[in-house]
Amino acid sequence: MVVVLAESALVSRPSAWWQRALVADGQSWIWVGTLVISLVLIAILALRYLWYLWWLHRIRLLRGQGLISSSELRRGQCAYLQLLDGSEEERLRRWRTMVRAVHPSTVDVDMPMLAEGERFVPGARVALAVNAIDSLYVMETEVVGVESGEPCVLRLRRQPLLHRLQRRQFARVELMAPATIEIVGGKSIGRYTGVILDIGGGGVCVQAPVAPVVGSTVCLEVPTLSEVLPASTRLTVVGVSETVVDGHLEYRLHCAFADLSAEQHERVARYVHRKQHESVTERRWRTPQEVGTQHYS
Repeated sequence: MVVVLAESALVSRPSAWWQRALVADGQSWIWVGTLVISLVLIAILALRYLWYLWWLHRIRLLRGQGLISSSELRRGQCAYLQLLDGSEEERLRRWRTMVRAVHPSTVDVDMPMLAEGERFVPGARVALAVNAIDSLYVMETEVVGVESGEPCVLRLRRQPLLHRLQRRQFARVELMAPATIEIVGGKSIGRYTGVILDIGGGGVCVQAPVAPVVGSTVCLEVPTLSEVLPASTRLTVVGVSETVVDGHLEYRLHCAFADLSAEQHERVARYVHRKQHESVTERRWRTPQEVGTQHYS
């Protein structure tokens, strides 16, 4: 009996040190493995969360600049097609369609009408418009090919971004005018230096380093527009969007006039009309070299 026990002890005793460690402390190694696996899973979840935050931040920046990514196009999404070339009647007409598939380099949509198929030929320039949360976004592209079948599919070249189609009640003109913004409520109380990006009969868009609360009232001072606006103009913030300027995060404040009189509104409207007329006249009298066309004497 003693001999058998001794032989079994010799047979079961590992020769290498790491084997003896595994046999002696196997439970500890199991806990270490479980800890390593848990840390790896936590790191993966943290990376996914950071990527999600970056993705949301990028969407906010794009929307602040009036853009959305073409990756937001979805199968089954309602869309509209419009020809960019052809007669005036053809360019003013819009066809209702639907997004069939989104590929890395192309976007497939339904052919609007088989009878109109000859108009959507490879190489034709078209505009694809989709309804997003806040507006209509447009992608100018071209037809890559047509796939016959049921239904017939129109393949368009995919562009990285779609531009927001502005639909405003009042006409606006772009400008770059330095301004001073005074915020009287919220966490950003103080006076800040900003820039007016555009002005219209309903309000202004101001670029500022801070973002007041939507619905709050701010005061605007624009010395270069003293003949148009009062010395201190009260505005109501109706929207805030983010943008990046020279690597720094800035905010675009979409503001409506709070207490302008009818005479002051008329003054703003005349200013906008005059600036639009000057812009049209400048483009009309621009020389051929300036617009990039050949000049023949």
